[in-house]
Amino acid sequence: MSTTTVLVLVAWAVAILTTPTMTSDAATTRTANHASASAPQQASPPPEAASASPPPSSQPGAVGPAPGPSSVPVSGPSGPPITSEQLIPDDSPRRSVPVPPPVPVPPTGPVPCTNQMLTVGAEIDRPEHRVGERPVLRLVVTNISDQPCIRDLDSARQEIVVWGAGGARIWSSNDCVNAGSTDLRTLVPGQPVAFAVRWAGRTSSPGCAAPRTEVPAGEYNVMSRVDDAISAATAFRRVP
Repeated sequence: MSTTTVLVLVAWAVAILTTPTMTSDAATTRTANHASASAPQQASPPPEAASASPPPSSQPGAVGPAPGPSSVPVSGPSGPPITSEQLIPDDSPRRSVPVPPPVPVPPTGPVPCTNQMLTVGAEIDRPEHRVGERPVLRLVVTNISDQPCIRDLDSARQEIVVWGAGGARIWSSNDCVNAGSTDLRTLVPGQPVAFAVRWAGRTSSPGCAAPRTEVPAGEYNVMSRVDDAISAATAFRRVP
């Protein structure tokens, strides 16, 4: 793991611990009716290490080429349109992942999901985009344990971050849009759950305090997290 990767992880961990969770007065509660919804691919965070091996162009649930800023919004195969920079559920079909043999569910019902029971992954629809295009970024959570478990997937507990060279923080899904809402889910073993956002391709800062500028061509990494469970880095490239 490179020094830059370590610095990125430390910075993110500090931000997670020091930033209070934001919630919305208009929050709505989604219950375990989403039990059969999917969960994420495994991840472990190394931005620069990942850039040495760009991800394959075919990723689960990919929506295909992202349009330019003037194009109409698109959606996944069965998901809702992705029209803003707010993370929304992505119900695109996904393959299940292998899990251990199941154990009986406790009489009191599913247990809370620990980080050890989950994997978190970061995806991008294509490994290369032109400047001006709007890539679709995804956070994917998967229960890899031997039993169903419950986790609050409140949007304020999730984050997708784009990192640049040297671990520079370029953009975060929580900077300009972060409306929290309780989203308790029963995660079924082996079934990924995904959330997607169409990134505008511009910078951001906490609280959206600084002017947002177009991100230039170059090599970047995307990472995601649920609370303090952090994904691996997925590399991508922006070209003129």
